Amino acid sequence: MVVGHCRHWLGWSWSVRVTSLPVNVAVVPLWRCGGAGLVIDRQRVDGARRALGASLARWRSARGVTQLDLARRVPVSRTTIAGVETGRQCPDRVFWQRCELALGAGGELLAGYDDYRRLKQQLDRERADAAQRARWGEVEDRVLSPGTRGVPAVEAGRPLGGVGAVDGAGGRGGLAAAVHIAGVVAAGGMGVGDEDVVTLAAMSDGRVVSVRVSRRALLELAAGVVTLPAFTALDVSRSSAVDPAVVDYFAQLRAFLVRADDRLGGLTVLSTVEQQIALIADLRRQARGGLRDRLVGAQARWSEFAGWLADDLGDRVAGERWLDRAGSLAQEADDQEFWAYVLARKAQRSVGTSDEDRVAALARAALRLPGTPVLVRAFAEVQQAHGSVAQGDVGGFQAAIERARSLVADASPTSGDDSLGSFCTRPYLAAQEGEGWLRLRQADKAIGSFTAAVDEWPERYRRERDVYLSRTAHAYLGASEPGRAATVAAEALTVATTTGSARVRRDVAALARKLEPFRGQRDVRHLLDQLATAG
Repeated sequence: MVVGHCRHWLGWSWSVRVTSLPVNVAVVPLWRCGGAGLVIDRQRVDGARRALGASLARWRSARGVTQLDLARRVPVSRTTIAGVETGRQCPDRVFWQRCELALGAGGELLAGYDDYRRLKQQLDRERADAAQRARWGEVEDRVLSPGTRGVPAVEAGRPLGGVGAVDGAGGRGGLAAAVHIAGVVAAGGMGVGDEDVVTLAAMSDGRVVSVRVSRRALLELAAGVVTLPAFTALDVSRSSAVDPAVVDYFAQLRAFLVRADDRLGGLTVLSTVEQQIALIADLRRQARGGLRDRLVGAQARWSEFAGWLADDLGDRVAGERWLDRAGSLAQEADDQEFWAYVLARKAQRSVGTSDEDRVAALARAALRLPGTPVLVRAFAEVQQAHGSVAQGDVGGFQAAIERARSLVADASPTSGDDSLGSFCTRPYLAAQEGEGWLRLRQADKAIGSFTAAVDEWPERYRRERDVYLSRTAHAYLGASEPGRAATVAAEALTVATTTGSARVRRDVAALARKLEPFRGQRDVRHLLDQLATAG
């Protein structure tokens, strides 16, 4: 297996067959090698966000619109408008488009948002680069074999969307057949909106050629959206030894696909995840000793990810099968930390089912394991809280939520979004508290908790925010506000249509059935029509 290292990038290699001839291809990045310090600082990004919020407040005042009026038009909560105007948060572009329409701001708000996002994305990329340098160290820029430096770029046969085929002689190829690539390139800090061009080096039979692609296309390639027309078959390279670095590459790639899933939806990502699991299993069979255990652990984490995707897409049978597989692999690898996490996930999946009596028991089992990471403990305490709700124990519910809050407050900053339990944050706990109050039929408390969660929710996790928007709508209906419930649910349904989240669509559909008696209200009728159109 050929692996290229660069200060800011991870390379990957495949064994492929072009027509009937076996060719080893290694894709290695040629850009951004050589360390540079941060160019964008946090203060500049924060300043841009505050300036954008001030612009919103200025336009709203000029139009004589109150925060509550604007919140109803957008629609969001009034606290969201207040948070934006003070610069504490910045919702996505849809929010700013709606503010433009509501206030007639002449494009100023959208332009300000786009400027802010460019700064934020650059800061995120630079911070990801810095973190990767710290993780991998300053590696010498030796991505190509001796004598290949300075190879002139050869443009691909056609632009990516497909990637053009480059033949073994370095010329322009044009082979017709295509397959989805299973081994994908993982790059930290790549945003969906990035359109800058990336140059990749492809090594074929010892020769080096270059292919130029957009970062968006590379993201889609990783998610299995784009195909490579050069390849007619794909096979794993079987060598006598497996490079130990592949374990870290799989961890990087999984973190990348988690981000892609939130933007592109599970339906797009799941097939790629299943391909990677098969690839890890193949490497695991070749490995021995400690390396094999690490690959088993990697396969466990990927299997849990597949289970999460299957659940979100509405296939609970496949979700359970993948999670059971993850638990079995975690125990085989003697990975107690991940086994504790799987137990907590099993508890989570039992909430609201006929097996709800297992929720608290599974959570306690996770908490009993030695060395369970603090955020996994917090996650398990959340499940303890839901177990108490199932038993009607309000005091136990509140006590478990408070224990989870204490654990989250005491947790050390994590090294990345892919660490176990990293999602267990203050907004997540507020959302889970809202879920508990909703099930305890205390709708006003549920609205307060859900609203606090949605207002603080990180923008990059828009689908999970969407889940809690939908739950907020149920809380409004419980508080006898059907019009407000329909307005919030319509916002959730819009995002769910983009991401393909079956969870949100099911939840909105359940709410719509309860709203049928209020069809005479304009907002309710709009939601029901939107749901019927979405199919």
